[in-house]
Amino acid sequence: MKARSGLVVCLVFVGTAGCGGGKSESEAFADSYCAEVVKCCAQAGLSTDGKSCHARLALAAGAGSYDAAAGEACLAEVKAQAGAGTLCRNLSRSSVSACDGVFGSGSHSKQPGEGCDSDGDCATSSDGEVVCVHEYVGSAFVGKCQVRVSGKAGDTPCVGTRDGNDFEPYSDSNATEIPSQGYVCNIADGIRCRLGICKALFAMGESCDLPSDCVRGAFCDLDAHVCATRVAAGGACAGGNSLECVDGNYCSSSSKQCTAKVTNGSDCDTGSMCQSGYCINNSCLEDLSGLSTVCES
Repeated sequence: MKARSGLVVCLVFVGTAGCGGGKSESEAFADSYCAEVVKCCAQAGLSTDGKSCHARLALAAGAGSYDAAAGEACLAEVKAQAGAGTLCRNLSRSSVSACDGVFGSGSHSKQPGEGCDSDGDCATSSDGEVVCVHEYVGSAFVGKCQVRVSGKAGDTPCVGTRDGNDFEPYSDSNATEIPSQGYVCNIADGIRCRLGICKALFAMGESCDLPSDCVRGAFCDLDAHVCATRVAAGGACAGGNSLECVDGNYCSSSSKQCTAKVTNGSDCDTGSMCQSGYCINNSCLEDLSGLSTVCES
């Protein structure tokens, strides 16, 4: 956001008396949140003045009350992801879900299955995390509160797979409604969400069809359709599967050996060569293009 020459931009947050006064809780939240955002802006080669980040939060604050508990949860998640090195990519994808309800309506009155605009609309539940899910149902884009609980093999409907700090959502394009309760399948528990059902990962030697079908330490050999042992660094590989080599390695097309993935800034031909997973203009980089909306001045 750009101010006209000679004007001072005053970002008025909920609970703030005006310019020059002490900082409100929401302003303190904005300072902490945007301090992490600008670090990601720097990685993306974008503006680091933080003006756009603060301006967007000011607009959000004007649309709904600040939820202090949600703000604390958001900052805790942001700092955890920053420590794990996943924050910038997740910010670029707008997938830091813990931050969705910071400036919600604050009603927290909607029950699972009821309509919502943001996480802040939804009541908490002892059964699990409650989020406001937005999806196309038929031709309409709707939002409904959904409680998410940890799943086990056979549970349905599953709404996504958790793998450490990463969450891969799942939705049924033919669904006629957003389920009020959904199961989250955790790779750490040996299951993933497949076609709406939490299904056990296949063990070594079992039949498989997809690269991600197999337990950790194995990959799906798509020629034999069997879960096979992942190849160690330096070992011979065929190159037909990105999971063929052990973690941190890729199958080199030239040497046909499992080779250590390279860091950001290194030359590359494909994303599989990069630790970040992205090869942009033949250089390993994080895909941070989505940060432009929160970094631009």
